[in-house]
Amino acid sequence: MFRGIYTTLSGMDVQQARLNVITNNLANINSNGYKREHLISKTFGEYLLGYQSPHTRGTTPVGNLNMGSAVSQVVTRMDQGPLVNTGRFTDIALDGEGYYVVKVVSGPGGEQQLYTRESSFAVDNEGYLITSRGDRVLGKSGEIKIGSGEFAAAADGTITKDGKTIDQLQIVEFVDSGKLRKVGEEYFSATADAEIKNESQLTTQVRQGFVEKSNVDVVKEITDMITVLRTYEANQKMIQTQDELLGKAVNQVGRLRG
Repeated sequence: MFRGIYTTLSGMDVQQARLNVITNNLANINSNGYKREHLISKTFGEYLLGYQSPHTRGTTPVGNLNMGSAVSQVVTRMDQGPLVNTGRFTDIALDGEGYYVVKVVSGPGGEQQLYTRESSFAVDNEGYLITSRGDRVLGKSGEIKIGSGEFAAAADGTITKDGKTIDQLQIVEFVDSGKLRKVGEEYFSATADAEIKNESQLTTQVRQGFVEKSNVDVVKEITDMITVLRTYEANQKMIQTQDELLGKAVNQVGRLRG
């Protein structure tokens, strides 16, 4: 009976974790370039049940017993969100599977390159193109220094100003986007075995004046939330039932035997 309570509790833990993922998705509906997350659960090892009878030899199989569930991993859905026209020249969305490369300063002397689908950029006081977090966007020649005033971004990422080429946005595509890991809500890091496509294989195009919204489907998230809450409530009722049975076993069956 205790086993049943523990099994049910493990299911409630999974539903709580799934609810946390859903609420985080809903909280980032309006976050440009946000990629929704999805929780995958797994079962603990199953055991084969059997029974022995004085009338038969050996053990007769009954079936498998599941020992509960647990969180396996949280997967990021990398499909593209809708592109929305803003008309701002510093909004530069990516249409395709590519990612911008940004330089993130993590401390004194500490720098790392991360990847992002964020498209709402700005120009800092020193004239460099930056993300909404203040990190500098990289081009083929390094940090992109634009200066003041408007600039133009071509479909291939070439940035020009006053008829002169400044740089070309560094855009990368991965053979398997599943090798990317979230860093915060907007950035990604690549695993050691992540493979970047050759430049000749790139199909991503730049769309200046557009931003990519999050790929969160509000209707689906709310539907999933209702399902999670109902499953959690059903598990609560199962625990109450098992607790009542346990109480009867202790108080009534035990009294009869006494």
